[in-house]
Amino acid sequence: MTCIVPNYGCEFTHRHIYQSTAHARQWRNLDTRVLYSEAIAGQLPELTDRPKVAYRLAGDDYLLVEYGEMRFDLYFTFRAYALNQEIKKRKIHGVIETAPGSRSLLIHYDGVRLPLHELIGHLKESEGEIPDLKQLTIPSRFVNLPIAFHDRWTREAIVRYMKSVRAEAPNLPDNVEFIARCNGLKDAKEVKEYASATQHIVIGLGDVYLGAPCAVPLDPRYRLVVPKYNPARTWTPEGAVGIGGAYTCIYAMDSPGGYQLVGRTVSIWDTQQRNPAFRDTPWLFRPFDRIQFTPVTDDELEEIRRETAEGNYRFKMNSYQVFSLKHYSEFLECVREETEAFRKRQREASKNIVM
Repeated sequence: MTCIVPNYGCEFTHRHIYQSTAHARQWRNLDTRVLYSEAIAGQLPELTDRPKVAYRLAGDDYLLVEYGEMRFDLYFTFRAYALNQEIKKRKIHGVIETAPGSRSLLIHYDGVRLPLHELIGHLKESEGEIPDLKQLTIPSRFVNLPIAFHDRWTREAIVRYMKSVRAEAPNLPDNVEFIARCNGLKDAKEVKEYASATQHIVIGLGDVYLGAPCAVPLDPRYRLVVPKYNPARTWTPEGAVGIGGAYTCIYAMDSPGGYQLVGRTVSIWDTQQRNPAFRDTPWLFRPFDRIQFTPVTDDELEEIRRETAEGNYRFKMNSYQVFSLKHYSEFLECVREETEAFRKRQREASKNIVM
């Protein structure tokens, strides 16, 4: 395959020479006069009831649909969910698989059965069928998880890091104290209070490995923000809970990682699916689950983890709830002033912190 392109960053119209005539036909039908570095195959402008949409090439067989600017907004997450539901309803011939993200939807498609310009046409039509998101409710389970804050296992991971990767850094030797400094909090105890004061909504799975959740604190008054490790750890204990940016992650296996470690919880992956909570899948969470952390001691967690490994632990979850963007928007308006005050404190606290 030969591809003729101009220099990086220059505006151009794609001129591709493909061995595949099917691919050649779909490229000729695309209006793709955009920056080469952006790899955008199509766009929709922002409207009063819809953010701007970018259809971004992601390899030969994938298309990434992106909403709005690169920032977290649960409205964008809902939009990606609604588009995914519309695609499923349409049963578009040639769509193989979809994977929703925090503000995007990755689509795997067969370019022979479904040329790119036809796929984008379907997607643009689907945008017009998406209902008013303020009236949309989404199934949302409530999942209560025990967590040992500032535990001995994650502290061991930090010690290993200091011995083998980097001995000194602003986040060492204590990640939790570092989180406190970055957010204008008094100490590690206050970090624990903030992390357990709000539910965390799952906006994506597989954040690191094996269905690990990418979650965001729902109450912005308690949304801790912190930079990740630089460089990353080579080892993180399974079940570790960390914060990176504004996101919370639970590690599903022993693995490398870069989130600042705050504690440890139960196993969230069960290959044998012995526990009833894993009846449908080996991973615990679904998109839009809401996680509430309940503090326990290291010894209590160790006993709970033993019960989990044996398949005897019963997860505390409620499967009969929904999440309403309308009600959440009303809540955000009620706490807007407190949220802005906390964000200002965070900005001041993190001014001089460099990883």
